Amino acid sequence: MRIRPSKGTMAAGFRPMIVLLLLLCCWNETFGKEGKSKGKKGKQVVCPSQLSAEDLAQVPPNSTSNILNRLMVSYDARIRPNFQGIPVESRVNIFINSFGSIQETTMDYRVNIFLRQRWNDPRLRLPTDFKSDSLTIDPNMFQCLWKPDLFFANEKNANFHDVTQDNILLFIFRNGDILISMRLSVTLSCPLDLQLFPMDTQRCKMQLESFGYTTSDLVFMWQSDPVQMDEIALPQFDLKKEDIIYGNCTKYYQGTGYYTCVEVIFTLRRQVGFYLMGVYAPTLLIVVLSWLSFWINPDASAARVPLGILSVLSLSSESMLLASELPKVSYVKAIDIWLIACLLFGFSSLVEYAVVQVMLNSPKRIEEEKAKMAEKERQLQEKEGKMAANKTNNTVNGTGGTPIHVNTLQVVETRCKKVCTSKSDLRSNDFSIVGSLPRDFELSNFDCYGKAVEVLGVLKSQIKANKKPAPPKPVIPAAAKRVDLYARALFPFSFLFFNVVYWSVYL
Repeated sequence: MRIRPSKGTMAAGFRPMIVLLLLLCCWNETFGKEGKSKGKKGKQVVCPSQLSAEDLAQVPPNSTSNILNRLMVSYDARIRPNFQGIPVESRVNIFINSFGSIQETTMDYRVNIFLRQRWNDPRLRLPTDFKSDSLTIDPNMFQCLWKPDLFFANEKNANFHDVTQDNILLFIFRNGDILISMRLSVTLSCPLDLQLFPMDTQRCKMQLESFGYTTSDLVFMWQSDPVQMDEIALPQFDLKKEDIIYGNCTKYYQGTGYYTCVEVIFTLRRQVGFYLMGVYAPTLLIVVLSWLSFWINPDASAARVPLGILSVLSLSSESMLLASELPKVSYVKAIDIWLIACLLFGFSSLVEYAVVQVMLNSPKRIEEEKAKMAEKERQLQEKEGKMAANKTNNTVNGTGGTPIHVNTLQVVETRCKKVCTSKSDLRSNDFSIVGSLPRDFELSNFDCYGKAVEVLGVLKSQIKANKKPAPPKPVIPAAAKRVDLYARALFPFSFLFFNVVYWSVYL
């Protein structure tokens, strides 16, 4: 008889298998992560002090590898040179490959450098049987040596370079000096003072400090010619080697002590050409454009108002665009003063037209202007009446320069009212005016005595009477015209004075 297994027995049989599967999964995950991390870091370096006696015995006795093994077989990288003795002096030197422009918004800059350090470790003095003065070591041995714990105090971001190999140079000299040179790209903070922007000069620091060793264990100092660089061209700044300043910035931290620090200060002078062409020149032209409204007729609101508004909006947009490219600081910058002044000049041109418009629509000033115009018209008519009276008197007396035949026509014009139809009608009357008639004499328009017949004049007067009268011209008070006249001189001279003061202060 077959015995059927119970459910409890089956569960107990599967339990070890489930535990085994879980252990396998955990093992795969753990070793998989370790493999990935090793792949990123590269292969582990085995230092000579970690080799066994059998491994050391396999190295040829007269080889360079044997000399290196003898130096480092008893070397402990955890202990600094001259332990419990004088501090290690590390001499620092920098070669600048490239220098990035300063970012105003983030207040930092990026450099690509060769960082070189040289210190003495008596434990690594080359033996006398080694003929060369220095020994070049593979960069992987860098991990087997004690080295100063240098870091950049004002660093924001940094990275080593490992294409195609780790960019590290390692020398050991006969007297035990060690020289390390490594290629780094570092982003360093640079607090900016933008009060004179864009005519400013910035001083950016690079501080190299010890992190864990106090001044009793480690001291940094600059080598001769601390910073080396080729000619560097920056888009907005001038950087010259003679303007570089070197100093000591040893710091004290309460509770731990003094830590060695050296610094280099780069003096960067901004080139103002970009801002002259991109900000100053356009805004200056916009201000001058707003002045054109002073030469436009005061009653031409459709022309003057859009011109003023366009100037103000253009200056406002330029200010906002520039503000988006700069950090939000609480103080006033030099370019802010310029933009505010330009905005005030553009706004003042609008205010000036508002004053003109108030005067233009003032009933009192309009009535005064009409009275003045009526008085001038009356004086002009009186003057013309006097001139006409004088002319009439001269004509009657024969002293006005009028030809004699005209006076003769005036005397005898009542004797002939017939309109001449041919030259024979004119010749039949023996008058002396025949020879003095103009060449374009139209017979149909004159009577026999050369008197013009006013037939067309009547027609013209009728046509004029039928035409609608022209609309009266707007009355512009003289005060409104004077405001425009004063503005034409006041605005340009005020802006010129502002420019003289502005550029003399900031340049």
